[in-house]
Amino acid sequence: MNRLRSGWILAGWLLGVGLAQAAMYKWVDENGTTQYSQFPPPGRDYQTVVPPPPPAVDPDRAQQQLEQLLQKQDEAYKARNEAAEKEREAAAATKRREANCQAARENLKLLTTGGNRRIIGPDGVAYYPTAEERQERIDKAQKQIGEFCD
Repeated sequence: MNRLRSGWILAGWLLGVGLAQAAMYKWVDENGTTQYSQFPPPGRDYQTVVPPPPPAVDPDRAQQQLEQLLQKQDEAYKARNEAAEKEREAAAATKRREANCQAARENLKLLTTGGNRRIIGPDGVAYYPTAEERQERIDKAQKQIGEFCD
């Protein structure tokens, strides 16, 4: 990926250098005003303006600047991905909280309405809870509602 990015940066730089080296023409129009253009005027005398050479660039310094730019881009890419991941995790946590809230509310409703209902224990056997057990389950459901519901 870094090679591809480096290739695009190099191509853009070369294109910019090529455009900067385009010929320029200078001439004086019929009003005596000096004009500059990328195209020579038809039927007039003109001078070709040669731009000065670009400043000398130290290849090591240019490579270092390129590497710094690529590093900054990589860091920005990683930061965006981390932010997106945190956002997904926050959305998943919110969804879990909502599901837990709904379940706690339903459990409380079942425990407080309709009298003593059968409960299926961890061993898979259904039984009728004692009043203390039922109250413990009601307290647990209320605590979960306080924890998961806003």
